[in-house]
Amino acid sequence: MDNATPENLKKLVKVGEALLKKQASKLNIATGLHEPDERHITNEEALRRVAAVLSKEKKERAIRSAAPQANPASAS
Repeated sequence: MDNATPENLKKLVKVGEALLKKQASKLNIATGLHEPDERHITNEEALRRVAAVLSKEKKERAIRSAAPQANPASAS
């Protein structure tokens, strides 16, 4: 059921903000359990780091795609 009332949306924002402030965790593949991240960072900081990595990769791909490509087939 979709209950997108202003009150429920405000609650959703509060839940999201609380999750961002919690310590980040990682999945232990051996045990299948979530364990605290040893860097002691929040979910917010972890999300910012992932976003920075993705942004850097996107910029690097754009630079590579804009660079002239060597075409080995035309060298003959």
